[in-house]
Amino acid sequence: MKLWRVPLAAATAAVLAAGLAAPASAATRGDFKRVSLPFFWPSNTLRDVDAASPDSVWITGSQGEITVPGPIPGTGSTIPGNPVVRRWQNGDWVEYDLLGLPGHGGINDVDAVGPEDVWINGSDYDSKKPYVAHFGGSAFNQVTLPPGTTATTLQADASGVWLSTLTDLYRWTGDIWTDRWTHVAAFPEIDLDTSYVRADDDMWRLSRSTGTDRSLVAQHWDGQSWKNAPVHADGLGTGFGFADMVALSPTDAWAVGTDYGTSPAAAVLMHWDGTAWTKAAVPAGLNALTRIIKGVDGDLWALGHALDEPAKPGLLHYSGGTWSRVPTSAVPNRSNIYATALAVVPGTGALWTLGTVNIGGPVVLTDG
Repeated sequence: MKLWRVPLAAATAAVLAAGLAAPASAATRGDFKRVSLPFFWPSNTLRDVDAASPDSVWITGSQGEITVPGPIPGTGSTIPGNPVVRRWQNGDWVEYDLLGLPGHGGINDVDAVGPEDVWINGSDYDSKKPYVAHFGGSAFNQVTLPPGTTATTLQADASGVWLSTLTDLYRWTGDIWTDRWTHVAAFPEIDLDTSYVRADDDMWRLSRSTGTDRSLVAQHWDGQSWKNAPVHADGLGTGFGFADMVALSPTDAWAVGTDYGTSPAAAVLMHWDGTAWTKAAVPAGLNALTRIIKGVDGDLWALGHALDEPAKPGLLHYSGGTWSRVPTSAVPNRSNIYATALAVVPGTGALWTLGTVNIGGPVVLTDG
């Protein structure tokens, strides 16, 4: 275990000192402060953030990729970088060993089910195989994958731990002694954009058909079979893609994405009401939506890019049946941020987000 000492912002210190305080209202959210990062080798990127408590906030990505130019412009080779997994704990960034991933790799996703119950998913660049590991309190222990697995998407939360390969869905039924994945379902043949599992009988996959029309497709697993759900595209062409989704019940789900077929690009919200997926109105000012997550009181948060205030993360809040734009703070000394990951801290309601800025490497922000 490696410890990186980093100055703690005053706002974050107040949250940590108070412990699990009552959740803050949406009106108090969005006053983001930049969190200092440990040293990362150049060509670094951060891809995900998740939180289980104020002292269990996790970021993942990669660092240190090197491009060796060739004798002719446009030629050369790339030396892959190394994985990044860090935990924000009591004002410090803590690094843990990633067992089974000793060399080049990257971590795309982190899911913090509990402070000491954390799952990560990424790639081992040397073996060209996916890498999944579970935090055991002092290190991440690699988890054996189903035979023949060549690509993975992971979701770990209160509903369970779910592994998607290119063709099948599995649920984790193992323990600390036995690696075991139980097969749940084979996937329909669609090109996946995003997916979500709420329960054994409430799972979604959103994308486009593999046919020539490339129409938007939503398929739902009811515990027995996959069924097509109507999607009312309302003029969304092939420039649109789903980025993320969340399901609250069998008759209430939301998805976000960006339509690049317009100029400028347009942020898109879509809602499932138990009958069909339809577009919902997006508060003005955003031209992209990248993430949507559950809040602490049954509300929702959506993240994206602000066209009207590009130095500020684009943030939307859903409560009482209405989406509203939440004012946010600008990233100091930067004119643009493209935010791509969002997490809410259980108990406090504090938000953490990360993304790329127009100058320098990735940034991490919190309003805690």
